[in-house]
Amino acid sequence: MQFLVYYILSFLILFFLFFFRNKICTKLKLIDFPNDKSIHKKKALLFGGIFLITSLCLNVIILILTDKFQSNFFNFFLVFSFFLIALIDDIKNLNPNLRMILSIIICFIGVGIDSELKINSLYFFYNNNIYLNNNFFFDYIFSILCILLFLNAFNFIDGINGLASTVGLSFFLYLIMKNPSIFSFYHLFIVSIISFLFINIKYRVFLGDSGNYLISISIAIILLKENSYQPSLYYAEEIFLLLLIPGLDMLRLFTVRILNKSNPFKGDQNHLHHRLFNKLGNVKTILIYLFIINLPVYIFFISQSFLYSLIFISVSFYFILLKYTS
Repeated sequence: MQFLVYYILSFLILFFLFFFRNKICTKLKLIDFPNDKSIHKKKALLFGGIFLITSLCLNVIILILTDKFQSNFFNFFLVFSFFLIALIDDIKNLNPNLRMILSIIICFIGVGIDSELKINSLYFFYNNNIYLNNNFFFDYIFSILCILLFLNAFNFIDGINGLASTVGLSFFLYLIMKNPSIFSFYHLFIVSIISFLFINIKYRVFLGDSGNYLISISIAIILLKENSYQPSLYYAEEIFLLLLIPGLDMLRLFTVRILNKSNPFKGDQNHLHHRLFNKLGNVKTILIYLFIINLPVYIFFISQSFLYSLIFISVSFYFILLKYTS
């Protein structure tokens, strides 16, 4: 009963927050004005980060009040630091290089104060558990690199209505399938992402970098902490397959931008989802993206013997889609 009361109060708070979304976004200057290169031709509110950080805070407060909080799924410093950086970016449009420097500093501090974020071992299906040397490179550089690669790969997904939210939900679904207790910790946050999908489509409200970073850093923290507590729960191959398409698209874009002597962190309209959107529209793009990201990892979950075939098919399908949309 107590839990239900907290839950109802939380939804009332989120409802009133949404009701005043225009005033909040206008006051904070969280408004996306389209330009000649934008897919969206009308201004929109970058309300997603405010909505989701509120739901995440309420989620944690409920767990603390009901004595169900588990630190092995959360890191206050990283979550709020990345949210603030992304929020400032939504407001001020930070220089990409400055944003990356700030992200690296935050990761160093975050990994330094929370040893559970350090990658001390990797569990492979073919080679079993591999213990990494306890040194500066693996404790900090490798762990920070994994966080930043994940955040940037996920951030590259954002760009059309509903894509980042649905991909984030699909990642959460897979994590929950492997460890159902994750849902008991992130229940309100996950429900809020689902609610945001409706808000996003109907009321022209976008995630913004702040909402995107909240989803991605939450998933990254879960993966790192689970690797610390239960290293055998996720094979390294699973994580690789889950991030293969976003990572491949990020690598392609970085390479193309560097060859064109432009900033690799500066956005453009050459992402796979932009090209699919221009060819097929919003809904088909989301369905295709969910298919190529999730199907390989679910097949691997059922039968690990198809790993190399899955990698080959996924990469081939990615380049076929690039050719189709060129």
